[in-house]
Amino acid sequence: MNANEPKPDAGVLIVRPAGEVATKSRQTRERFEQVLRSNILDALASVGASARIKRSFGRMTVTTDAPELAAAALGRVFGIGTLSSVEGRCAANADAIVATGTRLFAERVRGRRYAVRARRVNSEGVSGADINRRLGAALNPGATVDLTDPEVVVHAEIGESRCEFFSDRTRGACGLPLGASGRAVALMSGGFDSPVAAWRLMRRGVAVDFVFCNLGGGAYERMVIQVAKVLADAWSYGHKPRLYVIDFTEPVAELQRVARPQYWQVVLKRLMYRAATAVAEQTGGEAIITGEAIGQVSSQTLANLRANEASTPLPLLRPLIGWEKTEIIAEAKLIGTAALSRRVKEYCAIAPGHPVVATTEERVDVEDAKLDPAVLARAIAALRVHDLRALKVSELSAAYVFKDTIPANAVLLDCQPEPMFQAWHVPGAVHRDPLAILDDYRSLDKNRTYVVYCTHGMQSAGVAEVLQQSGFEAYAFDGGIAALKRYIDARGPAG
Repeated sequence: MNANEPKPDAGVLIVRPAGEVATKSRQTRERFEQVLRSNILDALASVGASARIKRSFGRMTVTTDAPELAAAALGRVFGIGTLSSVEGRCAANADAIVATGTRLFAERVRGRRYAVRARRVNSEGVSGADINRRLGAALNPGATVDLTDPEVVVHAEIGESRCEFFSDRTRGACGLPLGASGRAVALMSGGFDSPVAAWRLMRRGVAVDFVFCNLGGGAYERMVIQVAKVLADAWSYGHKPRLYVIDFTEPVAELQRVARPQYWQVVLKRLMYRAATAVAEQTGGEAIITGEAIGQVSSQTLANLRANEASTPLPLLRPLIGWEKTEIIAEAKLIGTAALSRRVKEYCAIAPGHPVVATTEERVDVEDAKLDPAVLARAIAALRVHDLRALKVSELSAAYVFKDTIPANAVLLDCQPEPMFQAWHVPGAVHRDPLAILDDYRSLDKNRTYVVYCTHGMQSAGVAEVLQQSGFEAYAFDGGIAALKRYIDARGPAG
């Protein structure tokens, strides 16, 4: 057996492609599933899990030596509809299925409402309806069949030679496999909107690189990198996104020198579109993604958006165009960028007084023509590139923010999304949304020590940094969930 292969007694996960993948034509589905398989392997490698994948009957069976970490990672792979952890297997004959199902679930359903849902995943063999009846009857003593609202669902998937049992059916990230729908670049400011917009297109299978037009210096750049790295580490399986940083100090100075102030905001957006277009030409990007939403700021009125459309030959994709700010923030919490985005200041509001809110393309052309295009060209030529997944979290925050041990009597704050917390967490950890911690940190006891952890360590570093600045003894666990699980497995939660 290959050294990178999981052991024979490793855990098994059933992965079902999202509905949109499953309903494509045979040729398209085959291509999408090949991309999905590659992305799954990348996700598992990111958490240090070896794996073997077998495709059959419209699903994938993943055998891995780290099933808990694998399940959490696979929940963030676009193109997965649902996944289940296999709890037992047996030969695909009725007597073995009933006996094994009874052994696995009799105690679990005792005194509870339950349902048996058997399904045949090949064209011949044992009848699912027969297993529903027989296994349901075998489990019945001491339990109640309830097909409408069961507390426990016993699933049995019957293949050609064996049957697999599971009781969970966890929803995946859905969408299309990342990379199956081409490439684009996203204008990234680090606030709530731009990472959510990028995530929305990633979920549609678009591999995204990021363009950051820096108006605020080194500290601003570090915060934007932190936000973009969450998308890269937690959601970009199958792609290694880059962040292209363009210093906009000189372009903004040129803009403010020659253009009328009320047009600064609108013309600035044109400059950003052009910068993103130049990066897209380098990366093979076929579109520009923005976080623009109607009426959110002066440059995002319908008239102003229309006035700027012609400044780039690429399509402008605005997935949040009809969203309200509260909806965007709620999605940012879901994807894990909200707590970091809240710390990012607004640097794009450069116009004093009252900026124009309803202009035309012709009027903006007049102001635009005053600029020396060589200024922007020089800024683009001097761009810098960050390989986001290759960056270490510890490189983006001060060393004193991190700990690789858990002090005695420390309070553990788990900042994972709810499904990942349910998949695995440190016993006794308090599950808290990172944004909620920042909102309510004054209620924490300053006499306690806090260790914050999250999936990859980026959010927890941001939270710990704020807590430290507010006078708390707080740390982020270095290395995220994978490192923390190794630590707990080796030494136990006492530290």
